[in-house]
Amino acid sequence: MKRDKTGDIRLSASDLMRFMSCAHATALDLQRLNGIGPTPVEDSADAALLQKQGDAHEAAHLAQLRAEGRSLAVIETDDVPFEHAVAATSEALRQGPEIVFQGALEGGMWGGYSDFLERVETPSKLGAWSYEVADTKLKRKPAPGHVLQLVLYSDLLAEVQGVMPTEAHVELGDGARFSFRLSEYAAYARGARRRLESFVTRPNETRPVPCKTCGLCRWREHCAQVWKEQDSLYQVAGISGTQVQRLEAEGIATMQVLAESDGRVPRIASATLEKLRTQARLQHARKSGPPVVELQPRVEGRGFDLLPEPQKGDLFYDIEGDPFYREGAADGLEYLHGVWDGSAFTALWAHDHTEEKQSLMRLFSLFEAQTETYPKARIYHYAPYEITALKKLCTRYGFGEALLDRWLREGRFVDLYAVVRGGIITSEKSYSIKDMEAFYDIDRTGEVTTAGGSVVAYEDWRESGDQQILDEIEEYNRVDCVSTEYLRDWLLGLRPEDAVWNDLTDPTSERAEAQEAEIDLLHDMIAASDLSEERKNLLYDLGVFHQREAKPAAWAVFDAATKQFEDLCDDLDCLAGLRAQSPAT
Repeated sequence: MKRDKTGDIRLSASDLMRFMSCAHATALDLQRLNGIGPTPVEDSADAALLQKQGDAHEAAHLAQLRAEGRSLAVIETDDVPFEHAVAATSEALRQGPEIVFQGALEGGMWGGYSDFLERVETPSKLGAWSYEVADTKLKRKPAPGHVLQLVLYSDLLAEVQGVMPTEAHVELGDGARFSFRLSEYAAYARGARRRLESFVTRPNETRPVPCKTCGLCRWREHCAQVWKEQDSLYQVAGISGTQVQRLEAEGIATMQVLAESDGRVPRIASATLEKLRTQARLQHARKSGPPVVELQPRVEGRGFDLLPEPQKGDLFYDIEGDPFYREGAADGLEYLHGVWDGSAFTALWAHDHTEEKQSLMRLFSLFEAQTETYPKARIYHYAPYEITALKKLCTRYGFGEALLDRWLREGRFVDLYAVVRGGIITSEKSYSIKDMEAFYDIDRTGEVTTAGGSVVAYEDWRESGDQQILDEIEEYNRVDCVSTEYLRDWLLGLRPEDAVWNDLTDPTSERAEAQEAEIDLLHDMIAASDLSEERKNLLYDLGVFHQREAKPAAWAVFDAATKQFEDLCDDLDCLAGLRAQSPAT
């Protein structure tokens, strides 16, 4: 959002996407444009990395077009007035190159730079050709925000060429291309633009509400300060936006009021409401006191019932992953598996997908050897990421699926986050493992202190090759693993007498054993053939297709078994909070 040379406000696609995510951010942008309001902060390291990766993806696509020999017109944008770039774009479109890069478009209150304009052989006032919009995006799937941007640029392009493009396209981060038929989305996108135009002309009153873009927003620190000053309900750990709305509808608008409230609140389950009240009370007291913790009422199969008795050989496990890594059609890289056995730390590194598979194999060999030596040993981790990542890696490489299934069936993995969320309520602002460290002593002194920071550091290493960066990431991962052990021990000290130990279960079943035998036989038969490696892999994938297809549903059962009531209520695959309306007949 900026003013043009006449002083009028000019809006961009970024402004539109920001408005649709958070109208309050737009209100603050308007204040800033008018010289009032709070001061924004610099982009976070995560936001800067995201922008850098986006620029690299755009540059890679441009290089590919050049390598294909496509005729290109590149519009200069550095230190060039926007109106000059618009004129240069119009001239380039009349010349008819196959691609116009960084085309500048404007119309009414709107203007901006499209990534690519692609020539199509549809007549327009330009000649026997016209253009369609194509943008590069890091995401693996198209998102609603892409539609807003593509329709905007297509409408602005139509003013230049006199013909509305039929389609617009997204070059996704995994190399796939997705095309939108504009007629199916234009009404929605144009309606969104009208809403923003109206808001800019006559701003509505807004307030800060947490959303998925908060971490990348330049107003994040201002909004956090407002929530603090207002004693906002949004500070209550684990509270949802819907719950805040229902509480406010009953006149409960601050954390203190929630802590002191009683009675029912419509459409919030009694157990959930009591948990929110306790959370608010503890957090409110924490403002002037030490960290405290309270036990939740026992629910069979939840909380401390998920905690096993400590055993010799227990392991503590943590993964570091880079979602920005790109290699061929696959993306993302689990670049470090860290395992702590109580006295020694093992780091398994991978810097490409070949090494990623090797790292997975070494990890499973380590787990298998440990469980054979110590049959009752468990593998502790914090939050679901590790298991989700292992499922993805097993599916990607066709390795270890049966073994992972067996470990899951017998309950070999222990997610301490599920124990914490189901067993205790704390005074801390969140339930991340970093916040849990307020209750036990652990030293974090390295440069890397957060998961997001480890991603930024790893990307820095990929550019610099500085070994010290890897050493810092490894130390961060080691401390996370050690912290997981400390957390387990702290929870054991809180364990109530009525809790039951979570024992290992017998993983064997005739069906599971038969499937494992079939997979092993298939693998041996294909491996012994004289087919090419590519054909062997194809045959194996076809042979295990149905077993793999059934795995997500089976794995979802394991995931749901450790979720809390509040999580299951919001899960579209579950029914929860049902009340009988009449006696059963």
